[in-house]
Amino acid sequence: MAWVVLLAVIAIPVVEIALFIKSSQWVGLLPTIIIAIGAGALGIALVRRQGVELLLRARTQLDMGEMPVREVFDGICLAMAGILLLLPGFFTDIVAILLLLPPVRAALRLWLSRHTTVTTTHTGNRHPAGPQVIEAEYHVIEDHDAPKS
Repeated sequence: MAWVVLLAVIAIPVVEIALFIKSSQWVGLLPTIIIAIGAGALGIALVRRQGVELLLRARTQLDMGEMPVREVFDGICLAMAGILLLLPGFFTDIVAILLLLPPVRAALRLWLSRHTTVTTTHTGNRHPAGPQVIEAEYHVIEDHDAPKS
């Protein structure tokens, strides 16, 4: 696994430089710079808009008493897209834009669900399947000025 990370650390900058050079040859240096900056700015705007929508969906799920699992995964993808958009280069922008597309995230979610196993561990409660008891202290505050019925 470490060799994959090392390969990515070496390969990604090489790919970015090659794409920048080719783009500069095709459209010129100034248009290439404008495209790179514009793609990043547009991507960040999309991340922000989708992030707000995602938070609203997650809130709705929580209000209904459901775990927002899909929304959490989408949030991770949006965060990764935001990070990739901050890095200069076309390759990282393309990967980020792909992460912004809901069908791509759905495909990743499906692939990940087929290739991972979820396990849970016992947290030390004596009755994990029983009802959860929350202990608390309270004080009754009476309003002496209120009219009695």
